[in-house]
Amino acid sequence: MRTKSQMIFAGYLIGLLLPRAAWSEDLASSTISRLREDISFLAADEQQGRDVGSEGIARAGEFIAQRFLELGLSTDAFDGTPYQDFTIPGPSQLGAEANNQLSFLGPVLLPEKLSTEDSDAEGSKSEPVWQPLIGENFQPLSLGSSGRFEGQVVFAGYGISAPDLNYDDYAGVDVTGKVVIVLRKEPRQQDDASPFDGRRSSQYAFFSSKELNAAMHKAAALILVNDSLTVANNGDQLLDVTGGGRAVSRSQVPTFFCTRELIDPLVSVGTGKTLAELEQAIDGDLQPRSQVLEGITCQGETLIEQSQIPVRNVVGVLPGRGELAEQYVVIGAHYDHVGMGGQGSLAPGTVAIHNGADDNASGTTAMLEVARRMAQDESENRRTLIFMAFTGEEKGLLGSRHYVRNPRWPLEDTVAMVNMDMVGRLTDNKLTIFGTGTAERFDALVDTLNESAGFVLDKQAAGLGPSDHSSFYEAQIPVFHFFTGLHNDYHRPSDDIEKVNYEGMARVTGMVTELVAGLSTQPERPRYMKTTARADVGRRRGNRPARPVLGIQLDTGAAKVTIASVPPGPSADAGLQAGDVITRIGENEVADLPALRRVMSEFKPGQKVKVLVRRGNEEVSVEVMLGRG
Repeated sequence: MRTKSQMIFAGYLIGLLLPRAAWSEDLASSTISRLREDISFLAADEQQGRDVGSEGIARAGEFIAQRFLELGLSTDAFDGTPYQDFTIPGPSQLGAEANNQLSFLGPVLLPEKLSTEDSDAEGSKSEPVWQPLIGENFQPLSLGSSGRFEGQVVFAGYGISAPDLNYDDYAGVDVTGKVVIVLRKEPRQQDDASPFDGRRSSQYAFFSSKELNAAMHKAAALILVNDSLTVANNGDQLLDVTGGGRAVSRSQVPTFFCTRELIDPLVSVGTGKTLAELEQAIDGDLQPRSQVLEGITCQGETLIEQSQIPVRNVVGVLPGRGELAEQYVVIGAHYDHVGMGGQGSLAPGTVAIHNGADDNASGTTAMLEVARRMAQDESENRRTLIFMAFTGEEKGLLGSRHYVRNPRWPLEDTVAMVNMDMVGRLTDNKLTIFGTGTAERFDALVDTLNESAGFVLDKQAAGLGPSDHSSFYEAQIPVFHFFTGLHNDYHRPSDDIEKVNYEGMARVTGMVTELVAGLSTQPERPRYMKTTARADVGRRRGNRPARPVLGIQLDTGAAKVTIASVPPGPSADAGLQAGDVITRIGENEVADLPALRRVMSEFKPGQKVKVLVRRGNEEVSVEVMLGRG
């Protein structure tokens, strides 16, 4: 005899499978036509790859809002509009040119294009002052901080301190209050047997690592210069202001990128050797050649300003009915992509429109089709359905996180979230569904739905993963995430509409619609479950060893290593909390994100480590077992 609970669950599943004539057309030509029309607009060249802040994503947002209106959804939830407006940090930019200056004092033979002054204010003769030209032979970098400086100049090799490799460019030279010149990359970069990582480049080659190391050694400023191999391959090009990344700590120092043409004469006079000769010597015996450039000083100023980009989530609402109307189901998909490439692109150096047909015009289009079908539902008792097109997913789930932190409808009354991200490339009938472990019975529910859908399923229990459902799961809301898999066009210009599997996409849309219909009408709301399962989206390849991870989400916009959220798992069990600032792991200080990466590389998955955090005005120590990443 079945228990009451079993009978309720049976009814829950049967309700999902009731025939609905309006939804039986999954493979009908009209469905395929609608999907093709919407995805063709969202992934058109005119939308410029839908990068945040672009005219293209603005058009995409307006298109989605208009579709919501045509489908009969309410579009006035945010001050009479469908738009949840907010801002996100944009690219760093230079302040006034007068506040971004660099000059040298000392007896050096300089390039012809360099301006010189050889007298002081009273007209008496003094050492010549060389004023480089911004954008031509020097460039301030957003990697560093703003500020004024003046000091002696020091050549510090590659700017690397690697005690584990018995190599330290700062050994034996005091750079406190001095301006440090360091080479790009690392020693022996073409040697696979290098104690560094040879052709692959180790963490010590990162611009951020070099910047952090200069700051830790109390340098007044940092000057980066191309290594000889980079010049041979690509010329002596300057980075642009954001080319080295952005500052990740308040302890940064003003940072510049200079041409070798500018720096080589300084180094030659100060050391008696050219940059090429010093590089060759360091690479030969892995012994630093760092030294003060006698008689040469440097002064300057940087002013780096942080821009803000206006962005918006686009929201349409299908009001509920009856006793369930004050409960909510969110159906979401992100509509942004990576624009013309650059950061986020997997086609390095390519400047081209990344149309993102699969990622994620496909999920957005599928969401619109689910909205169309659910708008025809006449159930007398149904939860309110909130359809959300999220922005800023490619920048770190920014749109969904903003909504969860600023909800328009109570999160405690939001019973589930269904996400679609990359559902347009169904191959070999394989469909991945994440979140099956985030609520009781979700796993069995998927099996029941698939009896008619007939996919080859990859069910994954994880509620956390690289898409917007994670933001809701962190708020203890059960989630589903539908995904048809990675492919060679991912984050490349070749992710175009011609490669979309529209029939497969229509079948996924049908299954999602049946799922949403059940979640919205069954009286018993899903019961949240905590899961420590990790999402596998298929990125792991070969025999790459697992990385040790704390299993936390960091606030990448904070100056220190600040925890944004602590998903269920060992870190939560140990007592780490959102807002904690990590200051030490084991015996190692953690000043910022590059330091955290370095420290974590010393441990292994499964190892227990002591983590010291600052929580308000007190220090808290916990012991955490590291997970596998």
